[in-house]
Amino acid sequence: KAVVSTQSTGAAEGRLTVFYGNKSQLPLQNFRTQLFVGQNDGEALKLEGQPISQLISAGAQVPQIITATCASMFLDIPILQISFSVGGDTKSVVVRLPLMLHKFCEGMPMSPQEFFARWKNLGAPEQEFQKVFKSTKPMEQDFIRGKVQGFGLEVLEGVDPRIDNFVAAGIVHTIGAKIGCLVRLEPSKPAQMYRLTMRSAKEGVAELLVNFLAQDL
Repeated sequence: KAVVSTQSTGAAEGRLTVFYGNKSQLPLQNFRTQLFVGQNDGEALKLEGQPISQLISAGAQVPQIITATCASMFLDIPILQISFSVGGDTKSVVVRLPLMLHKFCEGMPMSPQEFFARWKNLGAPEQEFQKVFKSTKPMEQDFIRGKVQGFGLEVLEGVDPRIDNFVAAGIVHTIGAKIGCLVRLEPSKPAQMYRLTMRSAKEGVAELLVNFLAQDL
């Protein structure tokens, strides 16, 4: 069994700890792990796994630290492949790591005036992405706020006159650049729908992050 915990260590760097537990009565031999980024991501996301023992005894648990560096925008969720031998059989397990672009996002406080000025400056069609979708979870204010903040965004007060709406801002940290993101989230309880709009300086970022955030709502 593999259990993953996420732990941030810096702006463009993150650290994940994976715990490998052997719940069988036999030792796991030739235990190996491999890390794979998306086919289209190249050097955008760099992963490095700490060396671990190739033998995990029965009932034992072994941690492995994985360091992630966000060099630039990456699209796909990285993969951890685990292989080992037990009782003469060879096994292979694939785990999707909880490491997406917004894990490198930090909330950015600003005044309503600053927000509107930045929003206006990001007016090119390729800088905006909007999605209208049905809610799959309770549309309570505290729940929505928690999801937006947990995404790495700063919820801004006093920007939208409608109290049910959420306005937020953040910066995605990469080695090459800091990518600003502005968000407006409009819930409609009667229709059980959301309209989520994001603007970002870098083309493609708004669409990517909107789709990830929509999955949480």
